[in-house]
Amino acid sequence: MESIGRSFDDLPGATELDGGVRRRLLERWQEPHRKYHGVAHLQYGLQVLDELGGQRLERIAYWCHDIVHTNTSPRDEYASVDLTEELLWGRISDVELDEVTRLILITIKHAPAAGDDAGARISDADLAGLALDWDAYLENVAGIRAELPHLSEAQWRSRRQRQLSGLLERDRIFHTAHGYSAWEDRARVNMLRELGAMR
Repeated sequence: MESIGRSFDDLPGATELDGGVRRRLLERWQEPHRKYHGVAHLQYGLQVLDELGGQRLERIAYWCHDIVHTNTSPRDEYASVDLTEELLWGRISDVELDEVTRLILITIKHAPAAGDDAGARISDADLAGLALDWDAYLENVAGIRAELPHLSEAQWRSRRQRQLSGLLERDRIFHTAHGYSAWEDRARVNMLRELGAMR
């Protein structure tokens, strides 16, 4: 996924984070094992969240949602919540921190409740890469595969097929009106094409 060409300080939400906190977060996002869940994923998701009308706490949540990443969900999300609480405690109110951590946990299943507009925006921003053009989509898949070097090819295919099939079985992948109209069909075509190639 290509960088959107802006400095980190210019990213949505950057100025809403204390400089020390931002540095700690970026250290996490730039860990060398991250081939997909790295800075480009952060940049792209923040850009999409901005497009969807994301609010301050949603931007902070997106900055924090993958700060622990070992490809072991939901353990990673819960660990990200723990670290977020450590980093942000006392810097935002308890009510705000509760909302930030709630939004992080939305990214476990990407299934916000009806009427949860903030959760819908976070979920859609995190999954928007599914609707990129085919070459960019394949680049993302290659990055995800590279993060799982311990899996054999058969194990990778089995895991990936389960993930894609689970998403395709849903009534809808994207929960905002814009996400559904702009990205739903393209994402389904991409995933079906990938599944077909694996089979």
